[in-house]
Amino acid sequence: MPATVPLAPPSPAVAELAAQHELGALLATFKPQRFGWFVKSSFYLTLAMLFCLFVVPAVIFYYIALRRTPDFNPRQAAKRLHLFEHGMIADQETGAGTVAVRWDRIRLYEEQVQKIINGIPGPILYTCVATSPGASVTVTNFYEKPRTWAPAMQRAVLLAQGAAARRAFLAGEVLDFGEFDLSTAGVAHRKQLLPWTQVGQVKLGGGAVAVTKTGESAFWARAMAKSVPNLQVFLAMVDKHRSS
Repeated sequence: MPATVPLAPPSPAVAELAAQHELGALLATFKPQRFGWFVKSSFYLTLAMLFCLFVVPAVIFYYIALRRTPDFNPRQAAKRLHLFEHGMIADQETGAGTVAVRWDRIRLYEEQVQKIINGIPGPILYTCVATSPGASVTVTNFYEKPRTWAPAMQRAVLLAQGAAARRAFLAGEVLDFGEFDLSTAGVAHRKQLLPWTQVGQVKLGGGAVAVTKTGESAFWARAMAKSVPNLQVFLAMVDKHRSS
């Protein structure tokens, strides 16, 4: 997991929080994304024009839009996302506050959205929501390199929770993955059960997870990927126990 900035020691507050939650070694640190010089210059030009013509709209534009960005707000620019061996510490993107969560205790929800404008694919917007008892944090493209930190979070949760999920599964527990439940009986979706002997493929595409029956191409059940917590754990479990 490469770091986007040199792995200098974290601030005393972050180090204390990491020690409190036993997060282990720091693996990567991510800064807020910055605008390119052209976009930033256009914002300055827009702001100048508004001040010349309409003072009140200019003030609203500055405080509602620009002050939320790291390019125009030093407090936003100072925020960081830290990934550790056993969890993460993230500065909340809006407002103040720093949240620490452990990989072995969270339910991680991920959404990827890509807009198509005039047939041209736009950038992928990532949203990862990590919830655990007493803590919740949302991480988005506010932080740079989302194609690095988003899959890194999923891999970390799989590594931290995969073995425990398998043990619970073999012990007869029902595993809750949002719209899907997994048990030794099979995959359940909206009170319908598909035995493992009939589970064919599990496919991820178009922002959704689809489960098919053996020998059939049409999906038996489908749910939005963002509604399935710990998605990589779910996919690994189904892939291991499905019939083909």
